[in-house]
Amino acid sequence: MSSFAQQQRQRCDHLFQTFYEHPFLRSLADGTASRESVLHYVGQDNQYLTAFMRCYGLGISLSPDREWVSWFHDSIDFLLHDETHPHHVMCAAFGVRYEDAQVDRMTPTAQAYINHMVVSAQGSLGVLMAALMPCAWTYIWAAQRQMAQAPVPEDNPFHGWWEFYAGDSSTQILDGFMVRLDALAEQAGAAERERMAQAFEASCHHEIRFWEMAWTQETWDRLPGQPQLARA
Repeated sequence: MSSFAQQQRQRCDHLFQTFYEHPFLRSLADGTASRESVLHYVGQDNQYLTAFMRCYGLGISLSPDREWVSWFHDSIDFLLHDETHPHHVMCAAFGVRYEDAQVDRMTPTAQAYINHMVVSAQGSLGVLMAALMPCAWTYIWAAQRQMAQAPVPEDNPFHGWWEFYAGDSSTQILDGFMVRLDALAEQAGAAERERMAQAFEASCHHEIRFWEMAWTQETWDRLPGQPQLARA
């Protein structure tokens, strides 16, 4: 019998496939991603990951013991000191300093994603963990699939981005996430497990929309119905 995490992965496989096939991610795979879309992504992802760390802080407030607190602490440390590497790779592709790519405000899509996770934290630790997990799972799964089926060559300016998410350290983080999510699901009742499943699925949708945000270079200034920016 598959675990709760595996069940959610299977149930949301169509969303994982859409994530993988999105033109922004494909442009990182073939090296054609535009300067505008990539730098827009970096600025937003920097803001998003900062807010994501605050969601880990909410996890600390819900932690039942010190072992959970330690796990969240280590996860925050990884975001602070390791997951900036893919951003640096993207900036280096266009000769831009990482500091110069950072922005002061999240776009509507990025803000909506964070709001979803903050609301999830008001439910339970299990619901929060289910909302947090697709962020890691989609990236790591996509990178491992790409590097296994059609490895991104070293002369691709984004090779280091793919290498990071396909690497062992990222895999270990995902494995730890799965163990914890499954343990929480085993302790949860049917109603809470359903809320966990809904939070997981919603985050998968938000991950796809984050790609679209970068691809279209979404801003607060462009109102619905206005023409899209030309894609380089």
